[in-house]
Amino acid sequence: MDDNLKFTVSYDSQHAKIVLDLPELDLEHESDLVLDVFPHESVFTAPPYHARIPLERAGKCGKVLPEHIDYEKSSVTFRVPLDIATSSKETSSDSTFPYGFGLLYNGPLSMDTSQELKSLSNPELHSLPDRMASMEAAEKADFSADHYGMDYIQFMIDKLGLKLSDLSPVKSLTDEQRYRANAIIGEKPKQRELIKSISEHRPVMLGMFDILLAIAYDRLTNNNELNEANSHINIQRISATLSYFVEFSNVEALLRSFYRRSCTYPFYRNKDLTQLCVETLIERIRAATNRKDWLTTELFHAYEAFKTTDCAILNHYYIKDYIRYVELALDDALLLRIVEELEETLPEVHPEPLGFGEENVVQRLLKDVITQDSDSYATDSDDYESPVSLSDASGADDDEDDDDDGTSSQKQLSNENVLEKLMNLKLSS
Repeated sequence: MDDNLKFTVSYDSQHAKIVLDLPELDLEHESDLVLDVFPHESVFTAPPYHARIPLERAGKCGKVLPEHIDYEKSSVTFRVPLDIATSSKETSSDSTFPYGFGLLYNGPLSMDTSQELKSLSNPELHSLPDRMASMEAAEKADFSADHYGMDYIQFMIDKLGLKLSDLSPVKSLTDEQRYRANAIIGEKPKQRELIKSISEHRPVMLGMFDILLAIAYDRLTNNNELNEANSHINIQRISATLSYFVEFSNVEALLRSFYRRSCTYPFYRNKDLTQLCVETLIERIRAATNRKDWLTTELFHAYEAFKTTDCAILNHYYIKDYIRYVELALDDALLLRIVEELEETLPEVHPEPLGFGEENVVQRLLKDVITQDSDSYATDSDDYESPVSLSDASGADDDEDDDDDGTSSQKQLSNENVLEKLMNLKLSS
């Protein structure tokens, strides 16, 4: 959605008058013209527009319909009632908790988030430790041991059918992306100054890595392309930053979170796939000749995935600010240091259990598959002659090419049999 919406706000003793310029909307046929009012801001969303309009005086919470529509000027006027009592005694900022990029945001989220997206819909009511605790509790409840176990075994057989080696080289920004990035960087002067003044870069940088890892997963499982059906869900669900507005203080906590969430929420759930995402991110950052351009390109992958979905608000709270951060305040030395820490920590985190008891399920599934395979082989050996006796009886003198073809066919048949057993196990469970 487009944040570049022009508006004016004026006040009288009882109301705030808000006028929106909407040249890209067909106002004669647009029926969803509603302004959501919160104590210190109002929010307007009608694709392609999305805007958070700050209120200097407290408004009465609720939904406000247009007071006037000017079809010639493509403008809409809203008359927002003010909360006089609240305006006289402003609510203390200590009563809510900050969230978003660099913890620069306060107050309620500007739009409801779909429960399906596994989001914390009211981060302002929860401290950072509480958000982390809520997230870990949700992960434990949402983890599917059977799904994880099936993917574990299938990954050993055929890599889940994914073309994991087909990774495109590092690409530079397109002209359109560069133009859009410059527009994002140029807007909101106050936000630019806040980003430039950041003193503690590590939690901000770790949040960016959390998002980049989720993007790496989405690219790896979607042939490096943006998938309109699931890219936004992949990135938002896998990233703890985008789902629960948490902050990380060290790389180890970041990696553990990425492992847990990538093995809980997306369609493909496998620790080796998670490991490959981390290794790919490390490789890509080191291979980039212009790291700022590469980081911005990756962030635009998330921006494009979110902009026409329920996740669009995350572009406001995180993605656009990170695009500004990369250009205005990126600590390149810290970036490379975190890459080194990822590389050093990965061998320690990868073999450890996720904490969901998943290793017991994997062992059970492996045992069931082996048992069924053994039973099948015993039955076959009673009904059929061995390959040696068949060969002797026929007197065939196959060459090496025939042997190779036979071995390949047997391997393919074996894989199909194992997959069939897995499906039978899944249906029976």
